[in-house]
Amino acid sequence: MKKWLAGLCSMLLVLGTMLAVVPSANKAYAADNATLSFDLSAQGQTITNKFSDINAWDYEIDWTTKAEGRANSFFADQYPFVKNVQFMTATGGCYEGFPNCHTNRDLFADPSDRTNLTDYDFSRLIGALHHVVDQGLKPHIKTGNIPIKLSENPAIGVMEANLRPPSDYNQYYNYIKALADTLVAEFGLNEVKTWTWGVFTEYENPEWFDDGVSPETTKLAFFKIYDYTVAALEAAVGADNLTVGAHSMTVTEGLWDELEFIDHVAGVGPNGTNFKTGKKGTQIDFLTASFYDFKPGEKMNKGKSLIDTIGALRGRAVANGLTNLKYGIDEGRINSGPDSKALYSRIVAHSFQGSSDAKQFKEMVDWNIDWFAAWGLSTEGLWGGVTPVSTHIANLGYKMAGDQQLQGVVAGSAKDATNEIGGIGGYNAAQNTVHLMAYNHNNDMNSVTGEKPAITVRNIKPVSGDSVTVTQWIVDDTHGNFWPTWWQDKANRGITDASYSWSKYTMEVPRSLKQQADRDYWYSREAVYRNLSKLTPVTTTVPVVNNRVTFTPEMAHHGVVFYEITNAQSVGRTVTDNLDDWSKTYKHSAGLALDKGNGTALGDPSRAMRTALEADGAPAESVIYHFNGATRLQLTGLFATDAEPVINNFKFYASHNGTTWTEHEGWGYEDSPINGGYWTKRVYTLTQLPAGTSFIKIAFPKGGAVSYSPQIGQVQISDIPWNSATVIDQLDDWSKVSEHSDGLYFDTAHGTELGDASRVTRLNASAAQPEYLIYTKEATDLQATALYATDSEQGIRNFKFYTSPDKVTWEEQRGWQHQDSLINDGAWSKRVYTLGKLPMSTQFVKIEFPVGGALAYSPQLSQIKLNTASLVNYAREATATASNTDTANGYAAEKVNDGAATTDWSGWATDGSPLPQWVQLDFGTAKTFSRVELYTTNGYEIRDYEIQYWNGSAWVNCLSAITGNTFDHRTHTFEPVTASKLRIVGTSGPAIQPDYVRINEIEVYSE
Repeated sequence: MKKWLAGLCSMLLVLGTMLAVVPSANKAYAADNATLSFDLSAQGQTITNKFSDINAWDYEIDWTTKAEGRANSFFADQYPFVKNVQFMTATGGCYEGFPNCHTNRDLFADPSDRTNLTDYDFSRLIGALHHVVDQGLKPHIKTGNIPIKLSENPAIGVMEANLRPPSDYNQYYNYIKALADTLVAEFGLNEVKTWTWGVFTEYENPEWFDDGVSPETTKLAFFKIYDYTVAALEAAVGADNLTVGAHSMTVTEGLWDELEFIDHVAGVGPNGTNFKTGKKGTQIDFLTASFYDFKPGEKMNKGKSLIDTIGALRGRAVANGLTNLKYGIDEGRINSGPDSKALYSRIVAHSFQGSSDAKQFKEMVDWNIDWFAAWGLSTEGLWGGVTPVSTHIANLGYKMAGDQQLQGVVAGSAKDATNEIGGIGGYNAAQNTVHLMAYNHNNDMNSVTGEKPAITVRNIKPVSGDSVTVTQWIVDDTHGNFWPTWWQDKANRGITDASYSWSKYTMEVPRSLKQQADRDYWYSREAVYRNLSKLTPVTTTVPVVNNRVTFTPEMAHHGVVFYEITNAQSVGRTVTDNLDDWSKTYKHSAGLALDKGNGTALGDPSRAMRTALEADGAPAESVIYHFNGATRLQLTGLFATDAEPVINNFKFYASHNGTTWTEHEGWGYEDSPINGGYWTKRVYTLTQLPAGTSFIKIAFPKGGAVSYSPQIGQVQISDIPWNSATVIDQLDDWSKVSEHSDGLYFDTAHGTELGDASRVTRLNASAAQPEYLIYTKEATDLQATALYATDSEQGIRNFKFYTSPDKVTWEEQRGWQHQDSLINDGAWSKRVYTLGKLPMSTQFVKIEFPVGGALAYSPQLSQIKLNTASLVNYAREATATASNTDTANGYAAEKVNDGAATTDWSGWATDGSPLPQWVQLDFGTAKTFSRVELYTTNGYEIRDYEIQYWNGSAWVNCLSAITGNTFDHRTHTFEPVTASKLRIVGTSGPAIQPDYVRINEIEVYSE
């Protein structure tokens, strides 16, 4: 990091506004609506260990005398997640006695003797490496800056490192090769070939390396150093045994463009020639960067996000054909505390660090970032001390290594809008174990708001019995955390801000205190802090109901909860293809490629796209999957709707043999804007694939404005049986209801008069909360028959209908239609509610009685019908025309069947000409249909209209004219009709604009 950004390496203390962050003893919890849902059947990529590396700024601080006498199992016992130790300044750049140097790094018997350039002495480094290896860990040796006597005009920067290149690159080559040869002789080739090598720290940072001439010559000097270093290592250990890479800043701008280094090693561009070999390119196995926030929750000024930092490196590497590199963060986290003083290890011990690290862990898994190296792991750095929350998160996250990542969905809203509820799930089939890590994060350390989210695992069943075993760990102020007690203790002792040499929020408390007396006080209390920092798991047995388990933990501010669920297995399986390679596809057409650019903007690091627009007459580009017994499919499509506003949909085909294909049109979708609204994400859901489906083909739409749109972001295929049987509940018992409120009973009187032998009604009308029924059912359609005693209570108070994917987050469905008829000689009314096109994620349906009224026995529910129809929307392939259109403002008739069924402005509208006006769909051939879904604009709903079909000689109403409509989505059902055309005739617009009619989308279905 640059000095003026107060990066770690500069060790500068940056002053600024002081913020008081005092751990709160108060907890605020509520029954919140935020939910996390994980699908055990939807298993994706393998989760790897993201906490594998630790840093050593100077290996002599922790890996010489401090490491002596330690049990070889220390790291395995305390930090099992650690696998690699990075020695950042391992091979030179300073020695005591040289001006501005206060440490020894040059590996010579006499680093000041310029007459002898080969008096190598690698013993100190070898001793430290032995301590690493003895712990069962692997060294990552960064060939640091150039030894002083190998540079003609050495200059020491603020990092206490020689900034200048070597005078003789061959001499430097000999130095590196001698080191590698010595290490092979000492440890053996089989051991050394498991190590990792890096060339420099923050190679484009002028405070680490600057030739003193210009950015251009500095850049070329680094290229040369890298090439000679790699050549020396290859000569000593063999190219096939070598893992080597380089570490840039990237999070902020440097002296020169660090991405040009990637061009160089890839052999691309004017500087693509290896300075040592004269060939194109140089070996490269990984690219790493620094990533810092300036303060907790505050980004660096003009700094990149974690995803963008790695994305910049990965994007350039992939563009140059380097597709198999690993990517890591070699230093980082948080530069300064809220008091604007530098944090010693760039970690705070406040609970903020726990939720921040949990969130970062998820980001690293989602974006395939291989590691994030830590500076410290305890209040003593490494050896002994008290364990902080950050190390707890690493230990818990390590439990997920080897798991298959589960598809997770966050829904609902946190109680505090500034809190972020998130999490990650994993499943280990060999161990029948599920892991979940959830967090309540807030970028403000002062936040003290707790949350109570619902965390659900779907498609889970016990391996044996009817229950699973659940172990829970909590990390927050009062679980596994010494910090609140220390904060109170230091206040009681009178330790002030002036008592600290580093930020008072520094994890290594003793290291940050100036006075020995204060440090002694810390140590007198260390046993108390160590006890407070212990994690105490709680184990319980939880029954599995309807293939689900749900937890509602009380999560304090910046709290993290971790679950380990054993005796668990998946109901069915779901294959998830993130299109980061072609390994999960059966085959694909030649005109497709993987686009790994613009990952941050599109929210997806890799997608499938066309390389060019198809030639006339050429077949559509396609992807084929082989999945025996497939029952359903979900696809995420990305559309550049700024370049091509009308969405041309993908097509889907099913086959039992991969040869004979049948188009499957029974799909639904949900849209959301991405990339600042320039793109649209459309998630398609295909239900009820034909029995015997073993192959699925996804065909791109042909033609279009640009070849890069649309793209496929993700494909999921499942064999979980679709709950397709229609539920018809006559409400004569509770056998088909999964849950109901207590204030309901079956009314079996007056069956002849009401035409129904048994109905559900309320015990009383004075209950404060509405009575309800809940059905566990994948449903696309709902019909409810209600009976009202309208002779005694004239006004009909309607039922309410809700759907949910998890029985926690409920969405009211308002777009219903009803039909009324008189029964019981006109004394009662029967109202049949019809709700079409329920959300595709519907797993639960709740029907809620109205509250109050004159009579407890009115209304009654007579029948419930839930259906999962595989629907074909005839409107999709129809030709749309209109009598009049406001083309000046971008409206068009063809937009009413473009698939954009959102209540926005993307449809057809009249231009103010006198009404009535119409928009028409021509199906080409006769279709039999009985349902129309009509979408208009919120606030500008079409008020009065007619739905008509063409009988061959005249337009006929499908149902009575609709008047007084105030819904922006209406479902209209009627007796089936057969016709080749359908139209909507608008006779009045909304009250705000009665002379204008808008329609965004028309869908036409056969029941």
